[in-house]
Amino acid sequence: MFENFGRTRIFALAVGLMLMAAACGGGSRIIPPHDPSLPPHVAEAANGERLFKNESCSACHSTGARRITGPGLAVIDSAAATRDSDLTADQYIEQSIRNPGEFIVDGFNNIMPKTYSRLPQDDVDDVIAYLKILE
Repeated sequence: MFENFGRTRIFALAVGLMLMAAACGGGSRIIPPHDPSLPPHVAEAANGERLFKNESCSACHSTGARRITGPGLAVIDSAAATRDSDLTADQYIEQSIRNPGEFIVDGFNNIMPKTYSRLPQDDVDDVIAYLKILE
């Protein structure tokens, strides 16, 4: 089957598949707990905005009300506060990032990748801080 494919192409295909697996969570890691000897992290919306762009959140979510593949995230803070009475808005948003299949907004499919569960807690806190300032 691969006799006409060539070793270089097979190698390139194998490397490509490994990179895809890593991007889709194959390279996930256990998140270390926050070191209690360090001062508590103060969430930074500016870093959250950078992460939102660098982690490709903006490929599926607008920062306004416009629907893309996923829902727009404007006023997510107030919406999240009403979605589950057992969770704060921050807890709901974090759960939606780390385990996106837990809560599916009506009219959308469960297609958000689970790769964001690998983000360190400080980064998730920063993304939440950014999302909470969207209007």
